[in-house]
Amino acid sequence: MKSRWKIASWIVITAGILLGLRYCYYGSLLRSCVYTEETKVVSAKFSNAKIRLIRPAAILRGTDKEYQCLAEMGAITNKIVEAKYAIHYRYQIENLQTETVDAGSNLEFEIVKMIAVKKHGIKTMDSGSGPIEHLILKDQHGNLYEVATVSLGLNAGDEYLKAITSDGQEIILNPEAF
Repeated sequence: MKSRWKIASWIVITAGILLGLRYCYYGSLLRSCVYTEETKVVSAKFSNAKIRLIRPAAILRGTDKEYQCLAEMGAITNKIVEAKYAIHYRYQIENLQTETVDAGSNLEFEIVKMIAVKKHGIKTMDSGSGPIEHLILKDQHGNLYEVATVSLGLNAGDEYLKAITSDGQEIILNPEAF
């Protein structure tokens, strides 16, 4: 009788440790992705705005390994980043194709939505605990692009996108614009 209790106790302890480790890694017992996504409201001033390039930027095409477990962010295969930082994505994006575009490329976007992506579990220590907001843009051909708002110009003068509102106001997009 005592040996059955010992075996049962070890099974319960082992299961508890495994569940605890899973919770520490994923931040949940049920979810198998360390990220969650939430749609945010975009400010009314940007609802009908046209987004254009004002400086060279890089369009990265490929599957983002980090977000492929997310329903919406995982489906977007185009990313716009500041041109000088495009090299930093070479290990993060599978089948990476890079194209540099500038204001003369005649690309025009509209904001479809904003998605906040939050990282959970023990892996948050390397990336902070707050969500990162991403603009989802659609070009005139219907292609979707993702732009992290924190990368819209890390330093003054690095901004590469502007919004032209329906009343003609031009707003340089940077992390504080949203």
